[in-house]
Amino acid sequence: MKKKILLSLLILGFAAGCGKIPKLANGEEAVVSFNKEGSAISAADLYNEIKVKYALNSLIDMIDSKILLEKYSDKESDANKDAESQIENIKKYYVDDNGKYDEATLLQALKTYYGIDSINDFKEMLKLSYYRDLAVTDYSKEQVTEKQIKKYYEEEVVGDISAKHILISPKTTDNMTDDEKKKAEDEALKTAKEVIDKLNKGGKFDELAKEYSADESNKDKGGDLGYFNKGDMVAEFEKAAYALKLNAYTKEPVKTKFGYHIILKTGEKEKEALDTMKDKIIEKVAEEARNADNAYAIEAMVEIRKANGMKIQDDEINKQYENYISNQLIQARNSNNTSN
Repeated sequence: MKKKILLSLLILGFAAGCGKIPKLANGEEAVVSFNKEGSAISAADLYNEIKVKYALNSLIDMIDSKILLEKYSDKESDANKDAESQIENIKKYYVDDNGKYDEATLLQALKTYYGIDSINDFKEMLKLSYYRDLAVTDYSKEQVTEKQIKKYYEEEVVGDISAKHILISPKTTDNMTDDEKKKAEDEALKTAKEVIDKLNKGGKFDELAKEYSADESNKDKGGDLGYFNKGDMVAEFEKAAYALKLNAYTKEPVKTKFGYHIILKTGEKEKEALDTMKDKIIEKVAEEARNADNAYAIEAMVEIRKANGMKIQDDEINKQYENYISNQLIQARNSNNTSN
């Protein structure tokens, strides 16, 4: 961070007003002088050297701090708590042979990976990351259109449903062979089909749940799960439950990571009105947009800086910035293609 501090002073006027600064014959400020005339190192020389090697990342942090710390001044307490929580979690991984927190090891790692010399500087970096996340989140919400809101409401929003289930779990252990596990799976599936057969012959769902279900949390209540909505259950269970007609049960066992389920749909409600769900829909659509594109946050921060009138006056640093953003976007889009 000493480099960052030094660069900050240079960019803000080469420490003007902080004591006597000698002038060279051409009027430039001297940072280092020698006996030999004409061999001094000027502030401009130092600036030109530093801006090539260190300026860009420091400058981007300064720009974002200038914009975001003012915009989210009311979130400082939250940013502090988030940063402190992250640091406490990280400390758990930097311990000595006795399991005691080893700050020296953590500081060495911070120096190696981030060029940071103190825990406080690391905290400031985490806080800036927190503010950037807030900014990108707010930006993504602002991009959501009425058309997107309506489309999501019509295609994705559903009313709550209630259901009961009977869970048949394979009786497997970690030390079983693959063949033994397969046999246990087959037995569980066979039992689940037998339960469905009993339902087909007039068996009572509640009674069969008490007799067969492995879900101890609700078997004595007839397998009652209460009301739920999308995202509350594992995907396979949720899809099967919503596909059922009211008071109908699944004719084939539904497999999830927990085992085999027989599901009975017991209730369904109308979905909420659009007006009451609009804010939630905006959050969801915005979240999906961010998660779908690794380049989203980069592009969002570029637009946020533009919206605040950011103009890099130094042509060389501005070119570095444009190349940096271009390379970041290329890497992010390549990672999109790799993950798809």
